[in-house]
Amino acid sequence: MKKISLICSAGISTNRILDKINDVIAKNNYDMQFFAITPEELEHDDYNIILLAPQVEYLTTKITAMLKNSKVVVLPSELYINNDSEGIINFVNTLSD
Repeated sequence: MKKISLICSAGISTNRILDKINDVIAKNNYDMQFFAITPEELEHDDYNIILLAPQVEYLTTKITAMLKNSKVVVLPSELYINNDSEGIINFVNTLSD
């Protein structure tokens, strides 16, 4: 199972989209799990993918250095702004582990 962490500054905007993402995952029986956390909550290197919201793109280098076993990627702005849950899942599926 793919474990994906969505990170934004306060966790509020990602929590909103997380519900929509989980609905799509359940409907399609995808083998993935999403978590919404703040940068301060990121302590473990047990995620396959770290998706950074556009407003925390500046953390890319720091998180990449901190987590050697996770792929760190900035979520495209249009997917994030539009709360495009299906688009986010499709984007994650294009990333190789």
